[in-house]
Amino acid sequence: MSHPCLGALQQIRLLPGLSYPSGPRSRGSCITKRAQPSRRSTLLGLGLAVNTSPVSNAILPGLSRPDTGSDTMATILIAAGQGAPELDLLKQLPENAKVIGIGNDMQSFSDLTQEEWSSINAVLKCGVGPHASSKALLQELWPKLSNVKWIHSCSAGVESLLWPDLIKSDVAVTNARGAFSHSLAEWAITSCSWFAKDLPRMRANQKAHKWAPYDVEELRNKTLGIIGYGDIGRATAGIGRAFGMKIVALRRRVQLSDDERKEGLQVIPSDHLNDLMSTSDYVVAALPHTSGTDKLISRAAIKAMKETGVFVNVGRGGTVDEPALIEALQSGSIRGAALDVTATEPLPEDSQLWDLENVLLSPHCADRTKTFQYEAVEQWVQQVNRFVKHQDLMNVVDKTQGY
Repeated sequence: MSHPCLGALQQIRLLPGLSYPSGPRSRGSCITKRAQPSRRSTLLGLGLAVNTSPVSNAILPGLSRPDTGSDTMATILIAAGQGAPELDLLKQLPENAKVIGIGNDMQSFSDLTQEEWSSINAVLKCGVGPHASSKALLQELWPKLSNVKWIHSCSAGVESLLWPDLIKSDVAVTNARGAFSHSLAEWAITSCSWFAKDLPRMRANQKAHKWAPYDVEELRNKTLGIIGYGDIGRATAGIGRAFGMKIVALRRRVQLSDDERKEGLQVIPSDHLNDLMSTSDYVVAALPHTSGTDKLISRAAIKAMKETGVFVNVGRGGTVDEPALIEALQSGSIRGAALDVTATEPLPEDSQLWDLENVLLSPHCADRTKTFQYEAVEQWVQQVNRFVKHQDLMNVVDKTQGY
């Protein structure tokens, strides 16, 4: 299925001051189409525009360009299925941004000329499910992208994007950090409540028509330990504080800001993970998966947890020693676990995690709201506005660190 706006080789105008609906959008129409069939194009936008108020993310250094006083042209290739509904937001790109091709396979770009390949200076990787693109596609495109300056991923994790040639290059990589933080934080605290209120027991009694009152637990005054105190971790801490939880964060920087002091944040140095594990009633992991975080939550760390402790993972499954976690859950040495991510995804049918009654499993969809990809593309549109104005990009990835 071709995107309805493919074929219009015109630039895109931003209509300021409007905002898009919270639900899925209807597609706009194009003014002109090329006579010959072609998938490469820019998209002509009419009508709706996104709200371009700043996102909450801090601007990170990494792609700094002098302000020359005039905007540059962004010539963009998009690695995504042409039917991805979030591509409706391409209508909101600034007028000096041109989309030259959209697709999630090489065939989609087969009619680009050498001159057009040479003109591409920005790449967007987005889409989910059948509209997703792959690292393999980007690697295949890479030799043709001789003048690319910037690649953006509409995902917070970039382990499925980076490869050695990209890492060694001077091409800036940005991600969607911050776009999914609140939904993941909600899921993390919901998981804590799942165990605090013993919801499986409540549902079992209801199903059995059994009126059997039992004691429940408050989250108030419980200690919430957070491993990975970035956007997701801080959003989780904010909701945890609303429940009256005490927040302990693991991070390299132990100095507290004025706001963190007022919030009562306690920081444990990153080389004292077991101290956080033993202190916390609930542990939330929100780590990217890199060589430095691989199985960071080790057997020893899990063993350090309280017997009443609950482990929640909204980061990446590879950051946990999963066999050790399963053993702890089976033996009852920890109370339970809530996992939105696992070491292997999809989770194999023979995984013991499926059958453990003290495990809450989510198929890596805790942030998959109806608007999550719209919000990620909206964030990217703001990035394009910065790019054409020679401003520093937000969410610049440290390619050597992997996040």
